[in-house]
Amino acid sequence: MVKEDYCSYEVAKLLKEKGFNEKCRGGYHYEFDDNDNPIVMLEEWTAQPYNNDFVDEGFLCSAPTHQMAMKWLREVHNKHCDIGYDIDLKWFFQIIDLKETVEYDYPEPKYYHAENETGFNTYEEAVEAALKYSLENLI
Repeated sequence: MVKEDYCSYEVAKLLKEKGFNEKCRGGYHYEFDDNDNPIVMLEEWTAQPYNNDFVDEGFLCSAPTHQMAMKWLREVHNKHCDIGYDIDLKWFFQIIDLKETVEYDYPEPKYYHAENETGFNTYEEAVEAALKYSLENLI
């Protein structure tokens, strides 16, 4: 089964603010519920517009997959989201600064992580938290 995990709307907005402008298959648009209240929905297209191009009215931002966002952080900002699992901690994350880390032993890898950023129930929750932390604190 092929299922892509998209960044949440909150993370997608942060990516847009930080300059993410890659072509995505999906995007967030305003839709309206039965009471005419705006809600945000993810819709998929085969060729979603970039974040900075002229787009249809109602377009909010591109919706990248987790892997696209993590690759962008590595290639553009030299930050690697390292997701791990520990039987006691469940899923957790740490961010490695690739620019300051040449090898594992010398010099010591430079890690960033927030306190209490452990205990995620799923890998995807840990990825989402790592992306949000990186975008809010390191970029």
